[in-house]
Amino acid sequence: MASFTLSQASRGGCLRLGLQTCFRRYCTEGSFFLVSPMTVSPTAIRFCSQAKNPSTHYQVMCYSTTTLQKSTIPKHHTVRKRNLNERHHDRSGQFRIKDFLERPKWAEKFDQKAATRSFYEDSDRYLTAHNFLQSPRCKGSENDVDIESVLAAISDSKGDVSPATLADSLSTLARQPQKRISQFLLSDHYDPCLTMVSNYCKMFTDKDFVTVLVSLHNLGIPVWHRIYRKFISECERRVYNWDIDTMLLVSDTWRAIGRVVVDYNGRMLKRVEPQYLELTHHQLVQLLYVIGENRTAPLTLMKKLEDMVLSYVNDLNGKEIAAICLGYFKSQTIISSAALLQILGDKACEHFDQLDFFSAVSVFKAFRHATTVHLPLFKKAATTFSSVIQDLPLVSVMQLVFTYGALHIFDKDLLEAVSEKAVKDAKLCRIKDIAKFLWTFAQLNYRPANVDQFLDTMVKELYARSSEFQTFPEHLVYSVVALAYMERFPYDLINTVFSPDTLQQIQKYCPWETMRDLYVIDGTVGVECEDYTGHRLSQEFIKQLPEGAGGSVKHELTYRENLAEVVRVLEQMMGRKQLKVHHILPHFKSTDIEIHVDQTNQAVTMTGSVSSPPGKNKQANIRLDDNLIDVLTGTKSESSLEEEEEVEPENQDTENITRLAVQVTSMKHHLYNSHSLLGVHQMKRRQLRKLGYQVVEIPYYEWLELPRHPNNERKEYLRKKIFGHNK
Repeated sequence: MASFTLSQASRGGCLRLGLQTCFRRYCTEGSFFLVSPMTVSPTAIRFCSQAKNPSTHYQVMCYSTTTLQKSTIPKHHTVRKRNLNERHHDRSGQFRIKDFLERPKWAEKFDQKAATRSFYEDSDRYLTAHNFLQSPRCKGSENDVDIESVLAAISDSKGDVSPATLADSLSTLARQPQKRISQFLLSDHYDPCLTMVSNYCKMFTDKDFVTVLVSLHNLGIPVWHRIYRKFISECERRVYNWDIDTMLLVSDTWRAIGRVVVDYNGRMLKRVEPQYLELTHHQLVQLLYVIGENRTAPLTLMKKLEDMVLSYVNDLNGKEIAAICLGYFKSQTIISSAALLQILGDKACEHFDQLDFFSAVSVFKAFRHATTVHLPLFKKAATTFSSVIQDLPLVSVMQLVFTYGALHIFDKDLLEAVSEKAVKDAKLCRIKDIAKFLWTFAQLNYRPANVDQFLDTMVKELYARSSEFQTFPEHLVYSVVALAYMERFPYDLINTVFSPDTLQQIQKYCPWETMRDLYVIDGTVGVECEDYTGHRLSQEFIKQLPEGAGGSVKHELTYRENLAEVVRVLEQMMGRKQLKVHHILPHFKSTDIEIHVDQTNQAVTMTGSVSSPPGKNKQANIRLDDNLIDVLTGTKSESSLEEEEEVEPENQDTENITRLAVQVTSMKHHLYNSHSLLGVHQMKRRQLRKLGYQVVEIPYYEWLELPRHPNNERKEYLRKKIFGHNK
């Protein structure tokens, strides 16, 4: 097989990823000019050919220039284009392929995998893939061994080398300097050695088996090498014989190698759960780390581990707290104990100086997932990071500010710093980062000082990533709906969102929240973009939206006590026919109380349906009559609640009628510890005014201060709010 020319950087990628990956990257995407050329030997090419499909080998062609043209891979070897949402096969099916394609080629250099494992550095009590070979538990000679003599004995023995000797030799080799390990990877001993390891896989003792597995990682054997298949099967068989330390070490090693071993981890967790009370402090932290990296665990076990975390919480340092929080977040498990969250927040504040930025963000993710605010921690983080955020990793900056947005926490200095960071490093943004930056500023209803530059840059970068729209349509939708909050309507992006191809991708692969955002965008375009002529949602598509996409009056009246109370008092004041409880704008979930008043400032009868923009299904006119009150108080079943039939409106002088949209807010409609509304509710009021309504606010913090009995003060309050709007 002939030699070929690669740059120094290309050679490293070839050795680590395997020949197939290398040639897809460097030969199939057009012409690439290679600098600082060096020749790679045929032996290295043979070594690199162990890839995902080790039985497939490509013929390497010679090139007389430093430009690699299109590859000449035979047609029958063409790699099938996989569905981007297909799960990875061969026991590593935890993630969608699209998750691996999301980072752009110009992404910043940040080793997230190493940052996740940083808590290991603070204690030698952890057994990991990186320190096991130097630990007392690993036997083997620590003397400097001549690599060639050891490997020659293995290659020439034809099976005479015992499994124990083979394990000792590999562990000794794995402890050598990187230069010597590279000699082994390029030598003729490589194939015979790994063949013997594969043949002896079932013959190793448990201790030697673990030693060999860790040695393979330290030697840098490619993640796609076929030898790992045997080791995965053997781990699944042996797991029932191992103690907790060994199980955790093996799981950590697979994580370090880069293979997701779902079956092994599932069996390991089943073994750990009955003996969870025996876990030590360090075993607990490492267990939660590997659970997070493998993205799943039984809910019963995670609840039990909460009690263990609480018992060890005083012994945890800052990075261990971060590892625990990240484990719960990645496994999609909410920390249900409010007491534990409070203590973790207190400890994180206490050890905040020990936390690097990635660790701090890991803690915030757990609080975001539990929708819990620890205000001292968030204030301290905002104060600490605002001044240095320009030098921090962009991905973690996005996660930080997204947490503030999700929990409705407003911090001006932090948002200003993030807007500058997003503009400066816009080229490094993934489409996901752009979407979450935009959503956060829109949700918090904040326009930074550089708002025009910020929004223009984000929109420009969205256009630059138009090739990713079909792969990540949910991020495009989030971006467009966030821009709508901030009164920005890029018609080309809106047209792309509603294009048949994008809608088809959304229906197949996106969560229902994305469908709901589509409905918001469509309704918003109908109200605010009169000159838009592009694609819109069809009525057929709208009818297929999930139930509740447009909100539910019955649900709001049941669970929003202040809304039900306002409706009850208004009906006592005005009668049933003078108000209507429904969704004026059907693409918003919050319920409105609509009242019409004439020139004399008196409420007029509303006996018919009220016209509203076209939407999914017009909300029924639900009156707060005795039946509904009985339902709300639990004295009568919901089956007794009947919706009134809509009739044609009576003839009224509509020109002299003022339409009021009464908005009863709750705490969730406002920023945390603030009276300012969130972006979505500000947009709703903007659209109501555009349709000719006068908005009447009934803030929760004013309503709750009024005495319930008697209703006199509440009636007087509503009378001033509603009938005093023109005074």
